[in-house]
Parts: sequence; C-alpha cells; structure tokens
Amino acid sequence: MRVYKFLDTHFGMKTLAEKRLKISTLEDLNDPFELLCFEMTDKIKRPAMNLARKEWGTTTGMLCFSSDWRDPVIWAHYSDKHRGICLGFEIPDDAGTRIQYINERLPLPDRPALDDATAWVYTKYENWAYEKEIRCCARLDEASEGLYFMDFGEDLKLVQVIAGARCKIARNEILKALHPLNNIELIKARPGFHRFEIVEDQRGFG
Repeated sequence: MRVYKFLDTHFGMKTLAEKRLKISTLEDLNDPFELLCFEMTDKIKRPAMNLARKEWGTTTGMLCFSSDWRDPVIWAHYSDKHRGICLGFEIPDDAGTRIQYINERLPLPDRPALDDATAWVYTKYENWAYEKEIRCCARLDEASEGLYFMDFGEDLKLVQVIAGARCKIARNEILKALHPLNNIELIKARPGFHRFEIVEDQRGFG
C-alpha cells in the first residue's frame, strides 16, 4: 500500500537523515475529537470512556498518512504552505486502515464489540475527509528523548521524496540526506495547469 507523509523542510530533512518517522501520541494530534467519535452525553458512561481513551493513549501511538499527494490543501496545512516535502512509503496492506468520515457522532453502545473498537480508532468528523487518511497504530515502547519513532525498513519502506512547489531544497541536498538509501524516486512538484491539483514538474529541480 502506498501512503504519503507531509512534513515541513526541517522535520522532513531530519526524517530522511535519521531514517525514521516520528510516531504521534494521542496528545500530539490536532483533532481534539480523536477517539471521541461516540457521543458522550451519558454522564455515567462518560468517565469510563475518558479513562479508556487516556489508557489507550499511554500505550499506543499512530502513524498518520494520506493516500494521495496531489491535494493542494493538505500541502498547505501539513507541509509549510508547499515549502516542505512529502515522503512516499510502501507499507504492508494490512498495516494501514483508512479513516471513515462521518457527519454525526455515533451512538455510544451499551456493550462495545470489536466493530465499535475499530470505529473508535478509525472514525473522524467528515470535514477532515480531504486528508484521505490512512492510519497505522504502533506500540509506544522505547522512547528517544521523550519521543517515539519507527525506523525505515520493510514495514516502512521509503520509495519517493516529493519536494513541494515552493520548496527550495536542492536535489543534491535530498540525495545527501538519503545516503546510503538509493533507488528513491525524487519528484519536484508544481501546481497543475488543468485542475486544482499538484503534479510533477517535468523540468525537475531546475
């Protein structure tokens, strides 16, 4: 499965140099409704749901990707207004789950089943749908300076580096950060001529 991670220049180049991707904790995420797709009006059940959410967040993190790199809005929001980079990875098909987007919060079940647990982690408000998110859950094991990472490898195989339309990083700088990795496709992006989309600049890095 091909997935894409959008980063600003600083963290993008740091990620390439260190050959690892930061795992987000629950509190890192920008949506306060993460793991709150169920309505919480029941005052008796609410504390239990909040506790379950807190406990889940202490042991489990997320790698959040998009299924597409061509949307100009996601570049603007997650890649420093098109000045950053986007990393394309191949991950196992069973490692990532597509987020389901909904308009109204789901009824809180009396006895949650497996499907409810899946919805709990992989459901978001529909206004986030432009992200086309694919989410991978990861155990929060050994921390490095208080942060958690997943190393590049067969389960997180880097295959593409896409430099944003306003990105000033030279091709040689990217190659230097990538060393010793090779056979990585390098793409320079630009705004499309026909649609509201980001496309490959056939002129390259210039």
